[in-house]
Amino acid sequence: MADRIHSLDFLRAFALLMGVLLHVLMLFLEPFDGSEPRLGASIIFIWIHTWRMPLFMLLAGFFTALSLSKRDVGNYALNRLIRLGVPILLLWAVIPAVDETTSDIFKLPELISWVLYDVPFTLRLDHLWFLYYLLIFYGVLLLLKRITPKALNFITDYELSFSRIFVLWLPILILLSPMNKPTSGIFGDIPTTFGEVKLGSMLFMASFFLIGLQIQKSARFLEQLQQKRFWLPSLIIVSLVPIGLLGWGGMKDEPFVFSSVFEMWIANGLSGSAALLLVLSIMGVAMQKISSSGPILNWLIKLSYPIYVFHLMFVISVSGTLMFLGVNDLLVVLLGVTSGILGPVIIYYAIVFWTPLDWVFNGYKNSKHRSNSAVMNRLARYF
Repeated sequence: MADRIHSLDFLRAFALLMGVLLHVLMLFLEPFDGSEPRLGASIIFIWIHTWRMPLFMLLAGFFTALSLSKRDVGNYALNRLIRLGVPILLLWAVIPAVDETTSDIFKLPELISWVLYDVPFTLRLDHLWFLYYLLIFYGVLLLLKRITPKALNFITDYELSFSRIFVLWLPILILLSPMNKPTSGIFGDIPTTFGEVKLGSMLFMASFFLIGLQIQKSARFLEQLQQKRFWLPSLIIVSLVPIGLLGWGGMKDEPFVFSSVFEMWIANGLSGSAALLLVLSIMGVAMQKISSSGPILNWLIKLSYPIYVFHLMFVISVSGTLMFLGVNDLLVVLLGVTSGILGPVIIYYAIVFWTPLDWVFNGYKNSKHRSNSAVMNRLARYF
Protein backbone atom coordinates (compact mmCIF):
# COMPACT_ATOMS: atom_id res chain seq x y z
CA MET A 1 0.00 0.00 0.00
CA ALA A 2 2.97 2.36 0.54
CA ASP A 3 3.52 2.79 -3.23
CA ARG A 4 -0.17 3.34 -3.80
CA ILE A 5 -0.27 6.13 -1.20
CA HIS A 6 2.24 8.16 -3.23
CA SER A 7 -0.06 7.98 -6.23
CA LEU A 8 -3.14 8.95 -4.23
CA ASP A 9 -1.29 11.80 -2.52
CA PHE A 10 -0.46 13.06 -5.99
CA LEU A 11 -4.07 12.72 -7.10
CA ARG A 12 -5.32 14.69 -4.12
CA ALA A 13 -2.88 17.51 -4.90
CA PHE A 14 -3.68 17.24 -8.62
CA ALA A 15 -7.44 17.56 -7.97
CA LEU A 16 -6.86 20.73 -5.93
CA LEU A 17 -4.54 22.28 -8.52
CA MET A 18 -6.98 21.49 -11.34
CA GLY A 19 -9.34 23.84 -9.52
CA VAL A 20 -7.00 26.72 -10.43
CA LEU A 21 -7.28 25.88 -14.12
CA LEU A 22 -11.02 25.35 -13.76
CA HIS A 23 -11.59 28.83 -12.36
CA VAL A 24 -9.61 30.41 -15.20
CA LEU A 25 -11.62 28.48 -17.79
CA MET A 26 -14.84 29.47 -16.04
CA LEU A 27 -14.32 33.06 -17.21
CA PHE A 28 -14.63 31.88 -20.82
CA LEU A 29 -18.01 30.16 -20.33
CA GLU A 30 -19.88 33.46 -20.03
CA PRO A 31 -17.28 36.14 -20.90
CA PHE A 32 -17.96 39.42 -19.10
CA ASP A 33 -17.22 41.36 -22.31
CA GLY A 34 -20.31 39.81 -23.94
CA SER A 35 -18.36 37.75 -26.46
CA GLU A 36 -19.28 34.17 -27.38
CA PRO A 37 -18.30 31.33 -25.03
CA ARG A 38 -15.09 29.57 -26.07
CA LEU A 39 -15.78 26.01 -27.21
CA GLY A 40 -12.32 24.69 -26.33
CA ALA A 41 -12.45 26.13 -22.81
CA SER A 42 -15.97 24.74 -22.35
CA ILE A 43 -14.90 21.21 -23.35
CA ILE A 44 -11.90 21.18 -21.01
CA PHE A 45 -13.97 22.73 -18.22
CA ILE A 46 -16.82 20.21 -18.41
CA TRP A 47 -14.40 17.27 -18.57
CA ILE A 48 -12.48 18.35 -15.47
CA HIS A 49 -15.66 19.44 -13.68
CA THR A 50 -17.17 15.97 -14.15
CA TRP A 51 -14.54 14.09 -12.14
CA ARG A 52 -12.51 16.56 -10.06
CA MET A 53 -14.63 17.01 -6.95
CA PRO A 54 -15.98 13.42 -6.90
CA LEU A 55 -12.36 12.24 -7.06
CA PHE A 56 -11.38 14.55 -4.21
CA MET A 57 -14.27 13.28 -2.08
CA LEU A 58 -13.36 9.65 -2.78
CA LEU A 59 -9.76 10.34 -1.77
CA ALA A 60 -10.96 12.11 1.38
CA GLY A 61 -12.90 8.98 2.27
CA PHE A 62 -9.91 6.78 1.49
CA PHE A 63 -7.51 8.71 3.70
CA THR A 64 -10.17 8.96 6.42
CA ALA A 65 -10.44 5.16 6.55
CA LEU A 66 -6.64 4.95 6.62
CA SER A 67 -6.40 7.46 9.48
CA LEU A 68 -9.20 5.86 11.51
CA SER A 69 -7.29 2.58 11.43
CA LYS A 70 -4.48 4.33 13.32
CA ARG A 71 -6.16 6.89 15.58
CA ASP A 72 -9.22 7.56 17.71
CA VAL A 73 -12.31 8.88 15.93
CA GLY A 74 -12.72 11.80 18.36
CA ASN A 75 -9.08 12.80 17.92
CA TYR A 76 -9.41 12.61 14.14
CA ALA A 77 -12.68 14.58 14.13
CA LEU A 78 -11.02 17.43 16.05
CA ASN A 79 -8.08 17.27 13.66
CA ARG A 80 -10.46 17.66 10.70
CA LEU A 81 -12.36 20.47 12.41
CA ILE A 82 -9.14 22.46 12.76
CA ARG A 83 -7.61 21.66 9.37
CA LEU A 84 -10.85 22.22 7.41
CA GLY A 85 -12.46 24.90 9.54
CA VAL A 86 -9.53 27.32 9.80
CA PRO A 87 -9.30 27.91 5.99
CA ILE A 88 -12.99 28.83 6.02
CA LEU A 89 -12.28 31.29 8.84
CA LEU A 90 -9.41 32.70 6.76
CA LEU A 91 -11.84 33.14 3.87
CA TRP A 92 -14.07 35.28 6.07
CA ALA A 93 -11.25 37.19 7.77
CA VAL A 94 -8.58 38.01 5.18
CA ILE A 95 -9.51 36.78 1.69
CA PRO A 96 -11.40 39.33 -0.44
CA ALA A 97 -14.78 38.29 -1.77
CA VAL A 98 -14.83 37.95 -5.56
CA ASP A 99 -17.81 38.89 -7.71
CA GLU A 100 -16.91 39.15 -11.40
CA THR A 101 -20.48 40.19 -12.28
CA THR A 102 -20.09 43.66 -10.71
CA SER A 103 -17.85 46.62 -11.51
CA ASP A 104 -16.16 46.25 -8.12
CA ILE A 105 -14.84 42.72 -8.57
CA PHE A 106 -13.22 42.54 -5.14
CA LYS A 107 -14.99 43.27 -1.89
CA LEU A 108 -13.56 43.51 1.59
CA PRO A 109 -13.38 40.27 3.59
CA GLU A 110 -16.45 39.80 5.70
CA LEU A 111 -14.73 40.25 9.06
CA ILE A 112 -13.17 43.55 7.97
CA SER A 113 -16.50 44.75 6.51
CA TRP A 114 -18.22 43.91 9.78
CA VAL A 115 -15.59 45.65 11.94
CA LEU A 116 -15.30 48.80 9.79
CA TYR A 117 -18.77 49.21 8.33
CA ASP A 118 -21.02 46.98 10.45
CA VAL A 119 -21.95 44.91 7.37
CA PRO A 120 -23.61 41.63 8.47
CA PHE A 121 -21.81 38.35 7.83
CA THR A 122 -23.10 36.27 4.94
CA LEU A 123 -20.81 33.35 5.93
CA ARG A 124 -19.85 32.88 2.29
CA LEU A 125 -18.19 29.64 1.18
CA ASP A 126 -17.07 30.51 -2.35
CA HIS A 127 -14.58 27.92 -3.65
CA LEU A 128 -14.24 26.27 -0.20
CA TRP A 129 -17.76 24.83 -0.14
CA PHE A 130 -16.40 21.28 -0.29
CA LEU A 131 -14.61 21.79 3.06
CA TYR A 132 -17.99 22.59 4.58
CA TYR A 133 -19.43 19.33 3.23
CA LEU A 134 -16.44 17.40 4.56
CA LEU A 135 -17.00 18.89 8.01
CA ILE A 136 -20.55 17.55 7.87
CA PHE A 137 -19.34 14.11 6.77
CA TYR A 138 -16.82 13.91 9.61
CA GLY A 139 -19.48 15.01 12.08
CA VAL A 140 -21.77 12.21 10.91
CA LEU A 141 -18.92 9.69 11.19
CA LEU A 142 -18.25 10.75 14.78
CA LEU A 143 -21.95 10.50 15.59
CA LEU A 144 -22.19 7.01 14.10
CA LYS A 145 -19.09 5.93 16.01
CA ARG A 146 -20.62 7.10 19.28
CA ILE A 147 -24.17 5.86 18.70
CA THR A 148 -23.85 2.74 16.57
CA PRO A 149 -20.24 1.68 15.95
CA LYS A 150 -21.37 -1.61 14.40
CA ALA A 151 -23.17 0.27 11.62
CA LEU A 152 -20.05 2.34 10.94
CA ASN A 153 -17.90 -0.79 10.85
CA PHE A 154 -20.34 -2.42 8.45
CA ILE A 155 -20.05 0.55 6.09
CA THR A 156 -16.27 0.87 6.24
CA ASP A 157 -15.61 -2.90 6.08
CA TYR A 158 -17.77 -3.44 3.00
CA GLU A 159 -15.32 -4.72 0.39
CA LEU A 160 -15.86 -3.36 -3.10
CA SER A 161 -15.69 -5.12 -6.46
CA PHE A 162 -16.71 -4.11 -9.95
CA SER A 163 -20.00 -5.97 -9.57
CA ARG A 164 -20.80 -4.15 -6.31
CA ILE A 165 -19.84 -0.82 -7.85
CA PHE A 166 -22.19 -1.34 -10.81
CA VAL A 167 -25.04 -2.97 -8.88
CA LEU A 168 -25.00 -0.74 -5.79
CA TRP A 169 -23.19 2.54 -6.27
CA LEU A 170 -23.87 3.28 -9.93
CA PRO A 171 -27.70 3.20 -9.51
CA ILE A 172 -27.40 5.39 -6.40
CA LEU A 173 -25.33 7.97 -8.26
CA ILE A 174 -27.71 7.95 -11.24
CA LEU A 175 -30.68 8.53 -8.92
CA LEU A 176 -28.89 11.38 -7.14
CA SER A 177 -27.59 13.04 -10.32
CA PRO A 178 -30.77 15.04 -11.10
CA MET A 179 -30.60 16.62 -7.63
CA ASN A 180 -26.85 17.15 -7.80
CA LYS A 181 -26.90 18.71 -11.27
CA PRO A 182 -30.38 20.09 -11.92
CA THR A 183 -29.07 21.91 -15.00
CA SER A 184 -29.15 18.85 -17.23
CA GLY A 185 -26.05 17.09 -15.96
CA ILE A 186 -23.76 20.08 -16.49
CA PHE A 187 -23.34 22.19 -13.34
CA GLY A 188 -23.63 21.09 -9.71
CA ASP A 189 -25.97 22.78 -7.24
CA ILE A 190 -23.58 23.70 -4.42
CA PRO A 191 -24.01 25.70 -1.19
CA THR A 192 -22.90 29.33 -1.20
CA THR A 193 -23.09 30.13 2.54
CA PHE A 194 -22.33 28.28 5.77
CA GLY A 195 -25.48 26.64 7.09
CA GLU A 196 -26.99 26.16 3.63
CA VAL A 197 -27.39 22.57 2.49
CA LYS A 198 -28.01 21.46 -1.06
CA LEU A 199 -29.23 17.96 -0.32
CA GLY A 200 -28.66 16.59 -3.81
CA SER A 201 -25.03 17.65 -4.15
CA MET A 202 -24.30 16.72 -0.53
CA LEU A 203 -25.61 13.16 -0.96
CA PHE A 204 -23.86 12.82 -4.33
CA MET A 205 -20.52 13.84 -2.80
CA ALA A 206 -21.21 11.73 0.30
CA SER A 207 -21.58 8.70 -1.98
CA PHE A 208 -18.07 9.17 -3.32
CA PHE A 209 -16.82 9.76 0.22
CA LEU A 210 -18.34 6.41 1.26
CA ILE A 211 -16.86 4.68 -1.77
CA GLY A 212 -13.50 6.02 -0.63
CA LEU A 213 -14.05 4.63 2.87
CA GLN A 214 -14.79 1.22 1.41
CA ILE A 215 -12.15 1.16 -1.29
CA GLN A 216 -9.33 1.53 1.24
CA LYS A 217 -9.89 -2.05 2.41
CA SER A 218 -10.68 -3.45 -1.04
CA ALA A 219 -7.18 -4.57 -2.02
CA ARG A 220 -8.27 -6.80 -4.90
CA PHE A 221 -10.47 -4.07 -6.38
CA LEU A 222 -7.57 -1.59 -6.17
CA GLU A 223 -5.41 -4.04 -8.10
CA GLN A 224 -8.10 -4.42 -10.77
CA LEU A 225 -8.33 -0.64 -11.18
CA GLN A 226 -4.64 -0.54 -12.10
CA GLN A 227 -5.04 -2.90 -15.03
CA LYS A 228 -4.55 -1.08 -18.30
CA ARG A 229 -7.38 -3.03 -19.93
CA PHE A 230 -9.74 -1.24 -17.52
CA TRP A 231 -8.48 2.30 -17.18
CA LEU A 232 -7.36 2.98 -20.77
CA PRO A 233 -10.64 2.23 -22.61
CA SER A 234 -12.67 3.69 -19.74
CA LEU A 235 -10.72 6.92 -19.76
CA ILE A 236 -10.96 7.32 -23.54
CA ILE A 237 -14.59 6.30 -24.05
CA VAL A 238 -16.15 7.83 -20.94
CA SER A 239 -14.35 11.16 -21.51
CA LEU A 240 -16.60 11.59 -24.55
CA VAL A 241 -19.73 11.57 -22.36
CA PRO A 242 -19.43 15.03 -20.74
CA ILE A 243 -18.35 16.49 -24.09
CA GLY A 244 -21.42 14.93 -25.72
CA LEU A 245 -23.66 16.34 -22.97
CA LEU A 246 -22.16 19.76 -23.56
CA GLY A 247 -22.91 19.53 -27.28
CA TRP A 248 -26.41 18.15 -26.72
CA GLY A 249 -27.33 20.85 -24.21
CA GLY A 250 -25.87 23.58 -26.38
CA MET A 251 -28.01 22.56 -29.37
CA LYS A 252 -31.30 22.86 -27.47
CA ASP A 253 -33.63 25.71 -28.41
CA GLU A 254 -33.05 27.07 -24.92
CA PRO A 255 -29.48 26.02 -24.04
CA PHE A 256 -29.24 23.27 -21.43
CA VAL A 257 -32.97 23.20 -20.77
CA PHE A 258 -34.39 19.69 -21.13
CA SER A 259 -38.17 19.90 -21.07
CA SER A 260 -38.66 16.13 -21.30
CA VAL A 261 -38.33 14.06 -18.11
CA PHE A 262 -36.93 11.25 -20.21
CA GLU A 263 -34.21 13.52 -21.60
CA MET A 264 -33.37 14.73 -18.10
CA TRP A 265 -32.89 11.18 -16.86
CA ILE A 266 -30.71 10.31 -19.84
CA ALA A 267 -28.54 13.41 -19.34
CA ASN A 268 -28.17 12.96 -15.60
CA GLY A 269 -27.74 9.20 -15.84
CA LEU A 270 -24.89 9.67 -18.29
CA SER A 271 -23.39 12.40 -16.11
CA GLY A 272 -23.45 10.28 -12.95
CA SER A 273 -22.04 7.25 -14.76
CA ALA A 274 -19.28 9.32 -16.33
CA ALA A 275 -18.29 10.80 -12.97
CA LEU A 276 -17.92 7.35 -11.39
CA LEU A 277 -16.04 5.73 -14.26
CA LEU A 278 -13.73 8.69 -14.82
CA VAL A 279 -12.85 8.79 -11.13
CA LEU A 280 -12.05 5.08 -11.06
CA SER A 281 -10.07 5.14 -14.31
CA ILE A 282 -8.03 8.22 -13.30
CA MET A 283 -7.36 6.56 -9.97
CA GLY A 284 -6.28 3.38 -11.74
CA VAL A 285 -3.84 5.03 -14.12
CA ALA A 286 -2.28 7.07 -11.30
CA MET A 287 -1.82 4.00 -9.13
CA GLN A 288 -0.17 2.11 -11.95
CA LYS A 289 2.12 4.89 -13.13
CA ILE A 290 3.19 6.54 -9.83
CA SER A 291 5.02 4.22 -7.48
CA SER A 292 7.47 6.47 -5.64
CA SER A 293 7.80 9.90 -4.11
CA GLY A 294 10.18 12.70 -5.10
CA PRO A 295 10.93 16.41 -4.57
CA ILE A 296 8.34 17.60 -7.11
CA LEU A 297 5.61 15.35 -5.73
CA ASN A 298 6.42 16.41 -2.17
CA TRP A 299 6.30 20.07 -3.22
CA LEU A 300 2.91 19.60 -4.90
CA ILE A 301 1.49 17.86 -1.85
CA LYS A 302 2.82 20.51 0.52
CA LEU A 303 1.58 23.51 -1.44
CA SER A 304 -1.61 22.30 -3.16
CA TYR A 305 -3.88 23.05 -0.18
CA PRO A 306 -2.70 26.64 0.49
CA ILE A 307 -2.59 27.30 -3.27
CA TYR A 308 -6.23 26.32 -3.61
CA VAL A 309 -7.33 28.35 -0.58
CA PHE A 310 -5.70 31.60 -1.78
CA HIS A 311 -5.76 31.26 -5.58
CA LEU A 312 -9.12 32.72 -6.60
CA MET A 313 -8.36 36.42 -6.09
CA PHE A 314 -5.21 36.10 -8.25
CA VAL A 315 -6.92 34.11 -10.98
CA ILE A 316 -9.86 36.48 -11.32
CA SER A 317 -7.83 39.70 -11.20
CA VAL A 318 -5.10 38.64 -13.63
CA SER A 319 -7.26 36.67 -16.09
CA GLY A 320 -10.05 39.25 -15.98
CA THR A 321 -7.67 42.13 -16.65
CA LEU A 322 -6.00 40.31 -19.55
CA MET A 323 -9.37 39.44 -21.10
CA PHE A 324 -10.44 43.09 -20.79
CA LEU A 325 -7.24 44.13 -22.60
CA GLY A 326 -7.98 41.71 -25.45
CA VAL A 327 -5.03 39.39 -24.80
CA ASN A 328 -4.95 36.04 -26.65
CA ASP A 329 -7.10 33.42 -24.90
CA LEU A 330 -4.30 30.87 -24.50
CA LEU A 331 -2.05 33.50 -22.93
CA VAL A 332 -4.88 34.47 -20.58
CA VAL A 333 -5.15 30.86 -19.42
CA LEU A 334 -1.40 30.40 -19.00
CA LEU A 335 -0.88 33.65 -17.10
CA GLY A 336 -4.05 33.15 -15.08
CA VAL A 337 -2.96 29.69 -13.92
CA THR A 338 0.58 30.94 -13.26
CA SER A 339 -0.71 33.79 -11.10
CA GLY A 340 -3.10 31.43 -9.31
CA ILE A 341 -0.14 29.29 -8.30
CA LEU A 342 2.63 31.87 -7.87
CA GLY A 343 0.55 34.32 -5.79
CA PRO A 344 -0.44 31.76 -3.13
CA VAL A 345 3.11 30.33 -3.09
CA ILE A 346 4.43 33.80 -2.22
CA ILE A 347 1.80 34.10 0.54
CA TYR A 348 2.74 30.65 1.82
CA TYR A 349 6.48 31.27 2.07
CA ALA A 350 6.12 34.87 3.26
CA ILE A 351 3.55 34.19 6.00
CA VAL A 352 2.19 30.66 6.41
CA PHE A 353 5.49 28.75 6.34
CA TRP A 354 6.81 30.56 9.45
CA THR A 355 3.65 30.47 11.54
CA PRO A 356 1.30 27.96 13.19
CA LEU A 357 -0.92 28.32 10.11
CA ASP A 358 1.31 25.71 8.47
CA TRP A 359 0.08 23.23 11.09
CA VAL A 360 -3.35 23.66 9.51
CA PHE A 361 -2.18 23.18 5.92
CA ASN A 362 0.52 20.52 6.35
CA GLY A 363 0.27 19.16 9.88
CA TYR A 364 2.50 19.85 12.89
CA LYS A 365 5.12 17.19 12.14
CA ASN A 366 5.60 18.46 8.57
CA SER A 367 5.92 22.14 9.51
CA LYS A 368 9.04 24.20 10.10
CA HIS A 369 7.46 26.20 12.91
CA ARG A 370 7.63 24.53 16.32
CA SER A 371 6.28 25.70 19.66
CA ASN A 372 8.11 25.52 22.99
CA SER A 373 4.82 25.70 24.85
CA ALA A 374 3.91 22.52 26.73
CA VAL A 375 0.24 23.21 26.06
CA MET A 376 0.78 23.57 22.32
CA ASN A 377 2.89 20.44 22.20
CA ARG A 378 0.00 18.53 23.77
CA LEU A 379 -2.37 20.02 21.22
CA ALA A 380 0.01 19.15 18.37
CA ARG A 381 -1.44 15.65 18.13
CA TYR A 382 -4.65 17.18 16.80
CA PHE A 383 -2.86 18.75 13.82
